[in-house]
Amino acid sequence: MPLVIFLALLVLPDDPPQPPKGLHQVVVVTAARSAEELTRAASLASVLSATELREAPTLTLDDQLRQVPGFSLFRRTSSLVAHPTTQGVSLRGIGPSGAGRSLVLFDGIPLNDPLGGWVYWNRLPGEAVDSVEVVRGAASQLYGSSAMGGTIQLLSRPPTGQEVSIEAQIGTRDTYDVDAAVSGRTGGWSYFAGGRAFTTSGFYLLSERDRGLVDIPARSQFQNFFGRARYRDFHFGLNLFHEDRINGTRLQNNNSHLEMLELGMERPKWKWNFYGQPGLFYSTFSSVAADRRTETLTEVQRTPTAAMGGSVIWQPRGRLVTGVDWRYARAFTRNQNLAGLFLQDTFALSPRVDLLLGGRVDAWQNRATHGGFHPRAGLVVRAAEKVTLRASAYSGFRAPTLNELYRPFRAGIALTLPNADLRDERLWGGEMGADFYPSGSLLIRVNAFYNVLSDPVSNFTISSSRTQILRQRRNLGGAVIKGVETEAQWRPRDGWRVRASYLYSDARVEDSSLRLPQTARHQGSFSLAYAGPVTVVAEARAATYQFDNDLNTLVLGGYPLVGFSVRRPVSRQVELFISAENLLGKAYAVAATPPQQLGTPRMIHGGVQWRLAK
Repeated sequence: MPLVIFLALLVLPDDPPQPPKGLHQVVVVTAARSAEELTRAASLASVLSATELREAPTLTLDDQLRQVPGFSLFRRTSSLVAHPTTQGVSLRGIGPSGAGRSLVLFDGIPLNDPLGGWVYWNRLPGEAVDSVEVVRGAASQLYGSSAMGGTIQLLSRPPTGQEVSIEAQIGTRDTYDVDAAVSGRTGGWSYFAGGRAFTTSGFYLLSERDRGLVDIPARSQFQNFFGRARYRDFHFGLNLFHEDRINGTRLQNNNSHLEMLELGMERPKWKWNFYGQPGLFYSTFSSVAADRRTETLTEVQRTPTAAMGGSVIWQPRGRLVTGVDWRYARAFTRNQNLAGLFLQDTFALSPRVDLLLGGRVDAWQNRATHGGFHPRAGLVVRAAEKVTLRASAYSGFRAPTLNELYRPFRAGIALTLPNADLRDERLWGGEMGADFYPSGSLLIRVNAFYNVLSDPVSNFTISSSRTQILRQRRNLGGAVIKGVETEAQWRPRDGWRVRASYLYSDARVEDSSLRLPQTARHQGSFSLAYAGPVTVVAEARAATYQFDNDLNTLVLGGYPLVGFSVRRPVSRQVELFISAENLLGKAYAVAATPPQQLGTPRMIHGGVQWRLAK
């Protein structure tokens, strides 16, 4: 592919092609901190629109994002019942961990937890999110630590007029959900305020044959609020979040709360933002007897956290962008600072060819100060009227979190110790691919990638017996992650929408050739939607087996999952809907601590949405 692109530079005519208007013109913001068309970006990006998010049959944002190839959490279960420490996000199977190796942003503000790097996927009301952009490949040249595997940008819904919306639904397993919002514009002011309250009795994490007297359904409830006011170029906002969870036994529970205040200003050529976020993480751990008749409380963790940060970005012309950002985290009476200076520009070598060059100087401090330089280079070639080629090479890094450095935890019979001597993870990689858009209704994307991950932080097994597994977080030498991803979007007729994706990811430890834990070699998804008098959405996703430990001895089998949703407007303001997740009731393993834990069973829920707009 590099040879093909090089030859293209020599033989392509200067006149730029005029591709058919359509799907490829979706705007992407995350890739370069500025807006650009999907097929002009050097990074591979996928976009889920507000319509796709609203019509998805799933209840949580992380489950909606599983339609994107390569998106996964450390545990392949839903955030409905997953412990927060397992909700770190991975892209392409680049070393999944509870901390996550991808950065999640909301309008440019990091959402990764300052303690452990995981993400509270339910901290924002559904009505507050307008679209989601998922960009694969290291973006440390712009965003620094945590963007080693890519970035996920949540974009807020802009107020367009006076509007009130309420969505209320009930479901099986005593599930109740209310999501409401109000927004408007008047003079130079605009505002948005929304909140969500959710509760479910959940389900048993273990199969009936493995359960004992200590086991109860894992259940959760959460409440959130997001409000933002904007006056001309200036804005300020508030995000509140609280959740309570019972984690499958009588003595294991956790609760968390976060409060974030953010403010900023956006001008045509520059913008800045600042945020502050106090919080609390509370969790209990127990030791369960082999017959699961009794359990003993082993640890209670109550960890106050604090975070703040900000950025200043200047875009003097075109696609040139430069700036600085800083993040601060505090927990366990320990501080962590991360800061960086970045510069990136895209040069038009010809009307058909763009060259991207960028780099970032980073410094991070915990017990000592560390630094590094992380570049990226990319090439985009509009080779023909209906074909775009792209290639890039990059470097990324992730600093260990305070959680990995200082916090122990227990899962089943496995005890994992922290390690204050962890080094930062580093990644070098490259990718190449092509976009084909034979018409305005069809977009096909193919991409191959190769990444070398150095010093990944993993849970290393020290000893193992029938009653206890002892592990410690350690840097494990190196790993190679290589693979191919494909994605297709097709709108064959008005009202019809088809999306299909597939990921092959071979992720192995260099020295032993063992597979990295929590990485399936094959993943795929498919969705079909029809919007007419009745809107119907059918989704399916599947993955092959993966391992739950570094020794590749605990196997989690493959699975297929199917879901659907049906929506029917009954007036201009009111719409009824019903949805089902895991329609076939497939029992699939998400952890093997042991014993095996199961993922979300069949969930059926439905309700009404009322929307009034002026």
